[in-house]
Amino acid sequence: MKSPQESSRHRAGARLGVTAQVILAFVLLLMVNYVGFHYYKRGDWSPGRKFQLADQTSRLLQQLTTPVTVYVFFSPSTAAPGFEVYNDVLNLLKEYQSAAGGKLTVEYIDPTRNLARARELQSKFGFGDGENLLIVEMGGRSKQISAVDMADYDMMPQLTGDPPRVAAFKGEQALTSALIGLSEPKERKIYFLQGQGEPLVGKGSKLSLLEEYIGRQGVTPAPLNLGVAGAVPADAAAVVLVGPRYDLPEASMSLLRNYWEKDGRIMILLDPASATPVLREFLTSLGITAQDDRVLRTVQLGFATGILRDVSGRFTPENRITRRLYGAEAMFPGGTCSLALAPSGHGTSIEPLITAEAPFWGEIEYVTDENKGVVFDADKDTPAPLILAAMLERGGLGDEKVGVNSARMIITGNAEFVVDGSITEPNLDFFLSALNWMMDRSYLTGIAPKAVRTFSLNLTDLETSRIGLYTLVVIPAAALVAGFFVWWRRRR
Repeated sequence: MKSPQESSRHRAGARLGVTAQVILAFVLLLMVNYVGFHYYKRGDWSPGRKFQLADQTSRLLQQLTTPVTVYVFFSPSTAAPGFEVYNDVLNLLKEYQSAAGGKLTVEYIDPTRNLARARELQSKFGFGDGENLLIVEMGGRSKQISAVDMADYDMMPQLTGDPPRVAAFKGEQALTSALIGLSEPKERKIYFLQGQGEPLVGKGSKLSLLEEYIGRQGVTPAPLNLGVAGAVPADAAAVVLVGPRYDLPEASMSLLRNYWEKDGRIMILLDPASATPVLREFLTSLGITAQDDRVLRTVQLGFATGILRDVSGRFTPENRITRRLYGAEAMFPGGTCSLALAPSGHGTSIEPLITAEAPFWGEIEYVTDENKGVVFDADKDTPAPLILAAMLERGGLGDEKVGVNSARMIITGNAEFVVDGSITEPNLDFFLSALNWMMDRSYLTGIAPKAVRTFSLNLTDLETSRIGLYTLVVIPAAALVAGFFVWWRRRR
């Protein structure tokens, strides 16, 4: 039997051990909270990744040099237009604040509860009562975004007396577009050449979706007829030529060449079916030859051979324009010709942007002979890999952090990939990335924000009844049986 002194020492040691354990647990808790607060990674596990910022948005927020204030003028308790996206807007702004690293602040104003502040902002920014909107202020300039413009609505529920349903959330598109516009010191314009059979620009254009996204980049698309204007306007950030069906007149070609020599920015999307020797000669003189072939591949369909002329291309992973698009596929529908690159030196660099791998090849005799068929001829046809798009720069340094005056050009062997009905998200991101690179905004290259479609699960009446049966009857019954079995075992 232990003596009283030994028992006392034993109890003291136990108390000391428990105290040490409590202190260590408390210290460990503090360390875990400190690490979790300062070193964490945000994630978005929503079905449509609604709040995962696009690459372009993240890079824009990291490049901010001027503080930004976003005023959220919302009343979630009223039925004012746009109140349905209130929670989505709040969650999205949290991601913007996290990515901006303290350069973006948000103030929430409920006009039904803070009337004085609401009147102050209405007087400052000039908007009316009963509006749900965001106001983005940066460097003394501001832009208002209506809550209604941050969503696409499905109006079908109104037929049964219900409110419209949000079909797609466009908050990131609207916010990023506002930030891009406010960060630019002046309006940028790109001119689409007209007069040689190119798609028109404006209302009813076949490029309407492309124009919409160009506008969201803080850039205004405008038409330009060189034969009428007599020169490329001085405010041109870039000139775009989309699939001319006829060749440029010598006078227009001379104006375009002069613009290039003065460090111009040009994007040329070729239509392989059009005879444009003057335009192609200009490109050849720069080191890029549009070859007289058609890119295709064949597939066996039983006893027949099928010809696929829609080309899937791979974005070059090493290139500064396309490296953030690597892993996606560019789709070039219709006719596509390959490009041959021959750098001429003298401060000029030429790099491929999109390539097509085997089993694609460039068919020289592309007029199909039903008796001969289409078969790759190693002596005449162009073998893979084929270059479908390329970039050319004269006078640049190849460093995104160093800006110098240079002439820049993008050439593709297809023009249909930007037309409504053919344009895909990777195609759109490629065009916008190339456009931003030409305008010295390399930090905006990458994946642009897109509308997030609402996820819906359509179930039949039978599937709905089965779900109800399992959740209301089968699962509770299984839990009841398991509980009864445990009770019975314990009773024994």
